[in-house]
Amino acid sequence: MNFLKELSLPFITCSMVLIAGCSSLSPYKTPITQGTIINLEAVDTLQTGLTMEQVKQILGPPFGKDSFSPSHWEYVFYTTDESFQPGTIKHLIVTFDQENYLQNWKIIQKKLPANL
Repeated sequence: MNFLKELSLPFITCSMVLIAGCSSLSPYKTPITQGTIINLEAVDTLQTGLTMEQVKQILGPPFGKDSFSPSHWEYVFYTTDESFQPGTIKHLIVTFDQENYLQNWKIIQKKLPANL
């Protein structure tokens, strides 16, 4: 019986230390990455008058196509890992004219909330 009493104190002490130590750990969160990776070099190759197919070859398929306005394309890139592709454009809007030729493009750098 004395043997159990002698073992119970170190066991309880070790258990309390382990429980206290584990409370400071946080679970691993997988990085979330969505969208199309577009760098400035790709945007620099754009020029007015390109066809929709040529723009698609340069930038890839658009992330957002408006079915009510097919001449308006949006490319969006989002990641929770700030070290992944740091020079990537976060938001690019591409507009075509009525004959489906590239009219203009606009880079919008929005900082999205990190807690998503």
